[in-house]
Amino acid sequence: MIVQSTVSKSVSTAIEQIVKREMRPFGFRAIKVASSEDHDGDPILLIDVEYASRGKPIDPTVVAGLVSKLRDRLWELGEARFPHIRHHFSEQQKVGGYS
Repeated sequence: MIVQSTVSKSVSTAIEQIVKREMRPFGFRAIKVASSEDHDGDPILLIDVEYASRGKPIDPTVVAGLVSKLRDRLWELGEARFPHIRHHFSEQQKVGGYS
């Protein structure tokens, strides 16, 4: 197995474009993409997304579907590492569909 220790510009750009497009309504502010390993030592893409405390209530279906959209695009680019996303929402951010 080839272990990639860096993230190419094309992969980083693709991830950023998809996350911005999908998450902008919920206060998207910044993203950081890094190469890492999961708990089994397998290579992954670690994606940290920061949000402002403003924005529409978070739509859980959009958040849940984000990994699939990223995964599809990464496969197209030949990227085999799985994207792990950590969302850093403000505690004041509301979640849509919940009271």
